[in-house]
Amino acid sequence: MNDPCIEAPRPASLTFEDVMLPAAEIHDAPGPAYTLCLVLEGEARLSHRRDDRWHTEWLRPGMFAPITPPHEGATLHLSHVQRHLMISLSEAAFDRVAAYMSDRPIRLDALRDHAFSDPFLGRLCRRAWSEARRGDQLGRAFADSIEPTLICGLLRSAGGTRRRPVRGSKLALTPATIARIREHCLSRLDQRISVAELAALVDMESDAFTRAFKATVGQPPQQFLIALRAQAARSMLRETTLPIPAIALACGFFDQSHLTSTFTRLTGISPSRFRRQGTG
Repeated sequence: MNDPCIEAPRPASLTFEDVMLPAAEIHDAPGPAYTLCLVLEGEARLSHRRDDRWHTEWLRPGMFAPITPPHEGATLHLSHVQRHLMISLSEAAFDRVAAYMSDRPIRLDALRDHAFSDPFLGRLCRRAWSEARRGDQLGRAFADSIEPTLICGLLRSAGGTRRRPVRGSKLALTPATIARIREHCLSRLDQRISVAELAALVDMESDAFTRAFKATVGQPPQQFLIALRAQAARSMLRETTLPIPAIALACGFFDQSHLTSTFTRLTGISPSRFRRQGTG
């Protein structure tokens, strides 16, 4: 006779899959669960289709690809091979969390539209995946136990309320932090670098990071990055014989035209004229 005090175990709704995605266009059919992808290896430019429009951004290890809700397909293209940890979260799990959130609807629009970075959630997913792979009941129980925490974290990230800056507070970054950010930018100058990515380096929200960066450096992080790109292009124009279109891509500009307009605006001279004067 069954003991009425013992509940039957609930079927696991949090599942993991380690997959290698090719450098190609990928079509995912609609599924019954929320799909969350954590990048484990490889860097790639992601183009994903949303509301009949293509959005392009850079995906790096530790970042999450845009989340796919239940019953929605996904079309995406990766420029390079990547290894992803695919995490499936059931609608029922979200509904259980929603039962405690009568004051607000579940909205994940921000995480559906763009890739995002959340160091805490990334570590949480890796640990749960590691426990689930142990194959014992304790490991599975541990993985299942983090499900509501993961969902709440996603909702916090989507709502931008995970860390609210204090009004009127004056934040500043240390010289060591600025140096770290600068080195990170220089190491990835040929790639897209977002403010969210830089903010994640110092575990800050994008808005608070932008304010602190501007208060410390005297310019927003976007302008700082543009200046680094132009400075690198200046050095390459003077010290190498690479064609200008190749220099533009190496320094993170979209193309030669983008380099020319930015370089001319910042220096008052076009890249081709600068090169002629430097070698003349």
